[in-house]
Amino acid sequence: MIEILHDLWGGFLTNFTLYNLMVIFLGSMVGTVVGALPGLGPSAGLALMIPLTFTMESSAGLALLVGVYMGCMFGGRITAILINTPGDAPAIVTCLDGYPLMQQGRGGFALGISAISSFVGGLFGIIVLIFLAPTIASLVINFGAPEYFMLLLLGLCTIALLAGDSVVKALLMTVLGFVIGLVGCDFVSGYTRFCYTPELLEGIDFVVVIMGMYGIGEVLHNVEHQVHLNLGKPNFKTSEYIPTAKELKQVGMPMLRGSLIGTIIGILPAAGGTIATFLAYATEKKCAKQPERFGHGAPEGLASPEAANNASVGGALIPLITMGIPGSGGTAIMLGVFIMFGMRPGPLLMTESGEIVWAMIAALAIANFFLLISNLLMIPLFVNTIRLVEKNLSVLVLALCCVGAYALNYSFFNVWLMLFFGFFGYMTKKFKLPTGPLILSVVLASSLESYFRQSLMLSKGSYMIFLTRPVSLVIFVLIVGTFAYGIVSKQVKKRKQADPAKA
Repeated sequence: MIEILHDLWGGFLTNFTLYNLMVIFLGSMVGTVVGALPGLGPSAGLALMIPLTFTMESSAGLALLVGVYMGCMFGGRITAILINTPGDAPAIVTCLDGYPLMQQGRGGFALGISAISSFVGGLFGIIVLIFLAPTIASLVINFGAPEYFMLLLLGLCTIALLAGDSVVKALLMTVLGFVIGLVGCDFVSGYTRFCYTPELLEGIDFVVVIMGMYGIGEVLHNVEHQVHLNLGKPNFKTSEYIPTAKELKQVGMPMLRGSLIGTIIGILPAAGGTIATFLAYATEKKCAKQPERFGHGAPEGLASPEAANNASVGGALIPLITMGIPGSGGTAIMLGVFIMFGMRPGPLLMTESGEIVWAMIAALAIANFFLLISNLLMIPLFVNTIRLVEKNLSVLVLALCCVGAYALNYSFFNVWLMLFFGFFGYMTKKFKLPTGPLILSVVLASSLESYFRQSLMLSKGSYMIFLTRPVSLVIFVLIVGTFAYGIVSKQVKKRKQADPAKA
């Protein structure tokens, strides 16, 4: 313990120079902007900043990149709350309660809660990274394809809690999401699936689906119903947007639960922040005394997923540092950066390049602190900017989404595809179909198929591999319990509504 604290202090001393602090601050600000832009995310932000590190020392270069990485995780929530357009996949869940708070004139409060939750989650993940990385990595290394498949299936089973009033509708949307997610070439046989045009050979990017259904769909809905945000009079006092001690106490446990879920899920390769946020949201809805508030502006439904999202950063770095295995798209780029700086990710990394790694971890903690302060101070700017452009907000959202879709691979096909999903998103609102299950299945379809096939290859076609491995069996029991709870709780709720005397 003393040795760890000594090494960590050495990392802080490395970064306590004006140059390194400026690098971390600028990286975190750039990351915030990149994360807020629809269609971009940590991977894009890191890729854009790598050329700037070519002439930097390794500690400064890594400080810049972890600042960008953490900033992207903070930034995704901004557009999700303000204009119902997630900056990246994990911010989808933020829309569920963040945007309703914005519509109620509490956008500043939502930004404040989410910023503090992001800070708490990020700090929790960093602490686990510092003190428990080797222990956790030795446990996770025993996970194989069957365990990852069951874990992703567990995440998918949150549809039972995100289904709204109809489980049948949720299941239909889930199946449709799988169909969308499996469009493209089969990675094993090479056969094409639902490819009616060459542009679909690489599949449909889930970011296109997200921007269409949440961004364009919301625009069409607002135009039809002439929806106006309840923003009130201009207010530039930061104190008006910072949650009170009572409000923070209300979301205290949800933040901690979300942080724990985010860290654990972040450690597992291919799971990442998306699964973490959905699981955190489902957990809070299950624990809530009034679950019907979720989806209508519940602070707990905003705080827990945001904490989980940022906690996944520290979790994803654990397998990267200890085993050389990237746990997300962002850490995959970081793996390349390590190699570029002459470092060897894996068990010997802390021995051979310990000073640089501790400096990077310290930079991550400093970036987390910078982002809390800057994001709280900039809340009045964000809210009042939306107030100024409210009359042209639909046009602004449309423009942002079109630019984001085009930037994915510089193809207008993605723009037309996004507009199609925008109309589809509008129709789901009109007929009250749940969009959460569809989006989640689109995101998970490819990974689920991959791990399912790997599992069957390992077992030579036997499905019993999912029940004969201890960890996989435990997750299977959780899946059955989660789905059963979701269905039973909805039936009990319907009976209570039908006969209030029994409530």
